[in-house]
Amino acid sequence: MKKTIKKIAVFMFAASIISSCNTVDFGNINDNPNGPTAAITSQLLPAAQVSVSSIITDVTGINYVQQITEGQYPGPSRYATLTFSYNSWYTGPIQNLNRIIEVNEDADTAPVVAAFGNNNNQIAVAKLLRAYFLQYMTDTWGALPWTEAFKGIQGTQPKFDSQQSLYTYMFAEVDDALSKINAGAGPQGDLLFGGDMAKWASFGNMLKMTMALRISDADAGTAKTKFEQAVASGKLVTTNAQNIRWNYGSDETSDNPWEDRFFSREDYVMSETFMGFLNAKADPRKFKYTKPAQNLAVPDIYAGAPNGKVNGNTKDFAFITDTVIGDKTYKVAIYTAAQTHFALAEGALKGWNVGGGTAAAHFKMGIEASMMDWGVSTADMNTYTAANTSATIADIAYEKYMALYLNGPELWAEWRRLDVPVLTPSTFALDPRIPVRHAYDGSVGDNNPDNYAAVVASQGPDTLHTKLWWDKN
Repeated sequence: MKKTIKKIAVFMFAASIISSCNTVDFGNINDNPNGPTAAITSQLLPAAQVSVSSIITDVTGINYVQQITEGQYPGPSRYATLTFSYNSWYTGPIQNLNRIIEVNEDADTAPVVAAFGNNNNQIAVAKLLRAYFLQYMTDTWGALPWTEAFKGIQGTQPKFDSQQSLYTYMFAEVDDALSKINAGAGPQGDLLFGGDMAKWASFGNMLKMTMALRISDADAGTAKTKFEQAVASGKLVTTNAQNIRWNYGSDETSDNPWEDRFFSREDYVMSETFMGFLNAKADPRKFKYTKPAQNLAVPDIYAGAPNGKVNGNTKDFAFITDTVIGDKTYKVAIYTAAQTHFALAEGALKGWNVGGGTAAAHFKMGIEASMMDWGVSTADMNTYTAANTSATIADIAYEKYMALYLNGPELWAEWRRLDVPVLTPSTFALDPRIPVRHAYDGSVGDNNPDNYAAVVASQGPDTLHTKLWWDKN
C-alpha cells in the first residue's frame, strides 16, 4: 500500500510540473535568430519555378512519341514504368505557390509581403504557374485530388476531382490571374520574366489557348469561348522574338539538363521513326535538329535507332544537335510562335474567330516560325512550304508534331489528342501499346482505398491505356 501511495504521489508531482510548464513563457528562446519569421515570397517563387524545367525537359513523352529512343538502357520507349507518383508536386512547387497566394490574400500579412512585389501581381503569377503545373499533372494522370487536398492531417484521404472539373477550375484561375495583373511591381525572385507582368500576361494567354484546344473535342463550346478570349487579348506569342523560354545558368546546379544528360553518357539517340519523317519530306530541320553519327563508316550517318531496342552501339546513330546537348545555357522553349500559328490554323478550320488569316496562312506561318527559330535558310524554308501547302487537320497535327521537337509533355498530349502522325508501338515492349496516361502510384490505393476505388469506377482502369476525358479520337 505504501509503495502504491508513493507511486501516485510521484505521478501527481510530475503531472503538476508538466501542467505548470504549459503556462510558462519562454520568450524567444526557441526562435532562430538567423531564420525568417514570416513567409519570404521572393524565395518561395523561384523554389516553385524551377519545376518548370522538369516539365519542358522530361524525356518520357519524347520517347513515347518516338522522336528519340534510348541507347543501351531502354525504358520509356518500351513503356516499362507502369506507375508514377505525383506526390512531389503537392509537397513541393504547388505548396510554395499556395503559400504565396495565402500570405498575399491575408489582410494581416499582405502589407509585409508587399515588399516583394505588388500583392495582386504576386497572386496572379502564383495562380498562373499553379495552373500550368496542374495542367501538366492532369494531362498526365487524369483525375487528381484537388479541392480536398492541402489540408494536412485533416484531409489524408482526399477525393479525386475529375479532369473536366479540373479544367473548369484552371480556366477560372487563369481568368482571375489575368484580371489581377496591374502596373504595380512584379514579384521579386521571378526567374522566368524578372517581374515583367506583360510577359506574364502573354504566358497566361498562351496557357489559356493551349488548354482550350486540348478540350476542343470534349467541350467545344467552352473551348471556343476560351480560345477566342485568348486571341482577343492580343497577347499571344506570334513572333520568335516573343518565344517564352526557360533560362539556364552556366553552373552545374542551374545548367541545361540536356547538356548534363550527355556530359558523360550517351543514353539517347534519334528514333528511326522521327528520322524517317524528316527524310520522307526532305525536311531541312533534319540538319538543325540532329547531328550525324559519330561512326562515319555506317551506311547512313543520319540513321535513327529502333524504338525500344537495346541500342548499345550509340555511335552508329544520329544524335540530338549540339545546339541543345552541347550548351549549358541553351534556352528550352515553353511556348513558341509556331505553336500559336498552328493553333490559329486549327481554330480557323473549326470556324472560330482567330483575329484574321486563313487556316492555310497560319499553317504556313507556323512552319516558317519553326524553321526560322532553328536557323533554316530562307531558300530551304521556301522550298519546303511550296511543297507542303495543304492545311487539313492532319497536316496541321503533323507539322505541330515536328515543331514541338523535344517538348515532351506538350508533344505527347497533342499526339494523344490528334493521333497524328501514325506511330507503330515498339515491338520490344511487353505490352505493345503506346501509353495514353500514367497510372497512379501504388500507394494511392493503399492509403486512400475508397476514393481510389471511386476514381477507377468513374475514370476507368488505372492503367497506361485508359484515355483521358479530352482524348476523344
